[in-house]
Amino acid sequence: MKKLIAIANDLECSGKSVLARAVASHLKGCEVNYLLITSNEMDVNDSFEGDYWDLEDQFDTSALIAAMDAYDAIVLDIHTGAARNWGEICETEKVEDLLIELDAEMTVVIPDSGSERCNEEIVDLVDIFADSADYVIAHVPTEEKGKLEWAKSPANKATQYLGSIEVEISGLSDDLLTAIDSSNRDFVSALNRPNELPRFTEVQMCQWLERVSSALEEASDYLIPEVMGSVVLDY
Repeated sequence: MKKLIAIANDLECSGKSVLARAVASHLKGCEVNYLLITSNEMDVNDSFEGDYWDLEDQFDTSALIAAMDAYDAIVLDIHTGAARNWGEICETEKVEDLLIELDAEMTVVIPDSGSERCNEEIVDLVDIFADSADYVIAHVPTEEKGKLEWAKSPANKATQYLGSIEVEISGLSDDLLTAIDSSNRDFVSALNRPNELPRFTEVQMCQWLERVSSALEEASDYLIPEVMGSVVLDY
């Protein structure tokens, strides 16, 4: 079973693009044949190694079919404000049925900052995709005050009802943030090609990616294809 992994949260600066690249790095470490796709045209630059889908115009499902035929996993980084567009595409184009035909299934990965607005957003996303997807809730570190207690939140109740798994994403050290800043690159572009960073920065970035990958191992059933090529994974 192949995987279509959609990273979604319509709140700005919720960590979607960073999380999408961390998931892609995790798949690479697991030797999964994957493709990273962005729905934000601004992401398409010299450092980005992936594809672009326009989710705000007429989406051609042939792009999805071609990608799922060529790869075992697709990581779709859905830009802020486009999660509803993807939900409408899934409904109008009967993506769930299409994925079944392609021997694939969708996982929605949602970054959670612990804020009330983020909790409401998760509830809305679960309402949009319902039981057509599996869910991974990625708790991302934040300094925001007044964080909701996840265990008692409406989002937790909604995601548990449909079946979900939670992972804790490691925070970024001050040393790493300073090193990225001094390299005159933003964090997302640095994640696109960490091997092009200065050696000290690359080491710190790789260490952070290793910590995130360890956390994502808890969600292997939702992220790693059951079959890669002709090799059946044994969990």
